[in-house]
Amino acid sequence: MNKAERIQKIFEILSSEGNASTKYLAEVLGVSEATIRRDLSKLAEDNTLPLSRVRGGVIYSLEKAGFEPMFDLKLSRMVEEKRKIAKLALNFIEDGDTLFLDSGTTIYYLAKIMGSKKGLKVVTVDVKIAAELAKHPNIKTILAGGEVRCGYYSIGGEETINFLSQFRVEKAFLATDGWRKDGTFNSSNFEVGVKRKMIELSKKRYLLADHTKYGRDAFIKVADLDVFDAIITDSPLPSEIINWLKEKGILVIF
Repeated sequence: MNKAERIQKIFEILSSEGNASTKYLAEVLGVSEATIRRDLSKLAEDNTLPLSRVRGGVIYSLEKAGFEPMFDLKLSRMVEEKRKIAKLALNFIEDGDTLFLDSGTTIYYLAKIMGSKKGLKVVTVDVKIAAELAKHPNIKTILAGGEVRCGYYSIGGEETINFLSQFRVEKAFLATDGWRKDGTFNSSNFEVGVKRKMIELSKKRYLLADHTKYGRDAFIKVADLDVFDAIITDSPLPSEIINWLKEKGILVIF
C-alpha cells in the first residue's frame, strides 16, 4: 500500500469511525506509528478537510454532535479530573461488595485503585477494566461475554445483556457521554442496552462524570437521572442543578 492509498484508507476510517488513534491506524494499515504520524501531518495540511489532530491520533468533524473519541484518546484527556472522581467513588465501595462496572476511562481509573478493598465480586463489560481488576487476587473478576467494540474495548450486544441477567449486585458504577436534567446520554447505541440492564439489576447506582459532561447530550438517551443514587464529579455544579438534584433525592459528590 503506497502513501496515497494509505491516506485514502485513513480518511475512510475516520469518516466511518469518527476518530482513531495513531496506534490503531498503524495496526490496521500494517505500518509503523511514525509512518502514520507523517500521513496524518499530510492530511492536516489540507484545511478544507474536517479533521483535527489531537494527542495520540486524529478526529473527524470535531464539532459534530455526538463525537466520541476512542478509548486511547479518552484515556489521555481529563486525567486528573477522572482520578479525583475515582477516589471519591472508591469511598462508596465496601469490603465484600458485589459490583457492576460499566465501560469507559473514568471507570478504568476507578478499577486501578480498587485493590485496597477486600472480598469484592465485580462484573464488568470492559476488557481493559477486567485486565486491571485481574491484577488483584482479592477481587473476583467476571468479564461479560459478547461482542467487543473495536478501539473502545467495551462489550455489548444481546449476548452481553443476557449474560448480565443472571446477576444481582449491590452497586453499579456507570459512565456517560453527557447528562442533563432530562437524563443521561451515550454517543453509540452499542453500550446502551448493557447500561440499562446494569441499572435494572443493581440496588444502588452511581453516575461518574467529569464536569465537561454536564449540560451535554449525545446520540441516544440511556436513562432518567432519578435512577441514580448519586452523581460523582470533579468540581462544583451550578447551584440550580444541585438544588434540582437534591429535590429528586440524588446526592451530588465533588
